[in-house]
Amino acid sequence: MRPMAGPIGLISNPSSGHNRDQFEGIRSRIERHPSIHHRITHCTADIGPVLQELADLNVRVLAINGGDGTVAAILGALLESKPFVTPPLIALLPGGTANMSAGDVGLRGSLNKAVTDFCRWSEGNRETANKIAQRAMLRVVIDTDQPERYGMFLGGGAVIHGTEYAHKEIHSRGLRDDFSLALGTLRTVWGVVRDDPDFNQQVDITLSLEDSDPTQYSTLILAVSTLQRLAFGMRPFWSTEPGAIRLTLMEQGCTRFARTFFSIVRGRHSRNAMPTSGYHSHNTNRVTLKMEGKINLDGELLQVAQAATISASEPLAFLRL
Repeated sequence: MRPMAGPIGLISNPSSGHNRDQFEGIRSRIERHPSIHHRITHCTADIGPVLQELADLNVRVLAINGGDGTVAAILGALLESKPFVTPPLIALLPGGTANMSAGDVGLRGSLNKAVTDFCRWSEGNRETANKIAQRAMLRVVIDTDQPERYGMFLGGGAVIHGTEYAHKEIHSRGLRDDFSLALGTLRTVWGVVRDDPDFNQQVDITLSLEDSDPTQYSTLILAVSTLQRLAFGMRPFWSTEPGAIRLTLMEQGCTRFARTFFSIVRGRHSRNAMPTSGYHSHNTNRVTLKMEGKINLDGELLQVAQAATISASEPLAFLRL
């Protein structure tokens, strides 16, 4: 692929996790690079006008400095409003509390390192050979009467209980990044193993893939994503079916849970990870979840009264450095 010439845009959310205590220094460093048009958003309403402004500047590369929620909001607006004639190359900087999207298809490492690497790339020859990854977004419609939402990870079941625990007991103490997510995951697994009712609650989900017949599951863990790598390197999807959306479901009562769970998330296929043992993995381009309860969409907890329909957007190109 040829190097990316032309203007570069960068949108920052100063309220995102790591930006809260590092933003002024980061902004000062970015302003030393005139090729980067830096814009700051403070709320969702700012996103549309900023995207249009950068599109009018003929920006070819769009960087996002924020967490997974910020990434989802900006890329969702980009897909919905289509301000760019040609979608820009996307560069994700890990400015949030959780940075799963950046960890898979963005600039890895600390926020300071990512900003340094991105500025160096911007002022250099902007080589993109072997640095581009394609990913779709999850397009989520809840209960048909709500607006479409976008994200790159959706979780249910014990994922919700782990998220609530992390917000209350971990993030509130200033712990962030993969370490805090690992603590939350370990606490969730321990709660499931100990049959702690705060973590091991039955969630009935009727699952339909594409046009397949619906199947009801008493669900322990549900993970749906267009990413290949989740927090702290987890790779919980093992299906080889075609499809941009990856899905793993673990049933209540799945056998040898702890051993199989840790094998799965390390990306090592376990012989116990099979439907007869309560473990399911699929790739698809559309899935419907009939349920009543909460889902986690890129860190935001949303209530579902009847159903959530998830489809894959057109793919976007991401810069990996």
